[in-house]
Amino acid sequence: MLKEYTIKDICPALSMQVLYHVCPLEKIDQLRLYWPHKRNFYSITWFTEGNGQNIIDFTEYPIVPNRVFLTSPEQIHNQQYNNSTKGYVLMFDKAVATQLGITINSPYVDICAEKIPLLNLVIENMIRKSGVSGIEIDLSYFYSLLADKVNEEKSDQKSKSTLLSEFKELILTKNLKIQSMDQYANSLHISLSSLNDLCQKLVGSSAKQFLLELKIAEAKRLLVYSQLSISNIAYHLGFEDASYFSRIFKKKVILSPSVFL
Repeated sequence: MLKEYTIKDICPALSMQVLYHVCPLEKIDQLRLYWPHKRNFYSITWFTEGNGQNIIDFTEYPIVPNRVFLTSPEQIHNQQYNNSTKGYVLMFDKAVATQLGITINSPYVDICAEKIPLLNLVIENMIRKSGVSGIEIDLSYFYSLLADKVNEEKSDQKSKSTLLSEFKELILTKNLKIQSMDQYANSLHISLSSLNDLCQKLVGSSAKQFLLELKIAEAKRLLVYSQLSISNIAYHLGFEDASYFSRIFKKKVILSPSVFL
């Protein structure tokens, strides 16, 4: 079972459990933590220097300067980066996210050079306030600047991203057992050809390949921190035959489900 951390677990110098905390990335003792792990809070991590890999729900994202990662409580975290990596971490409870209307719809945002001075000013102000007074207004403003960056995308790109998110939600939360790609396309009110074009442009694979990758990622999550058997996981994900699921899993992951577990 994966270790789950609170904000105080990540920052043991805090005298008590808190609803939010902001600190430089270098202040967190990464070697003390178990990786991968889960967290019971939201986090915004701004990498200002260095490089490496940030792994969220088994998907690897490159760490580059001025890339901001946004993660939610239910996700699995892992990180690999060099010693010269610097940045900031904003951690906040679910209640704070709800209060401020913060939602996580994208794994990361790349900051444009023009916004860096203002974001630096806001985050340094939050660090100065830490433990003294509320930072809700600053946190809300910081998030709004990131949201503005997301909203700068072209409207066509936004509609495609929204459609892809709807496809992902359809796969993972409603119809894991749908076998026909035509049924998915019909549910999204587009043709199968358009669905394939959408996936090819945004994720570089066909709709069927994207669906399979999502199911394999979900299988990894269930294997790591659920009590379901391999057969039950296979059935839950729409594989009627557990042996077929095991073959597909091993082909994609190199390891069999039992070894991965």
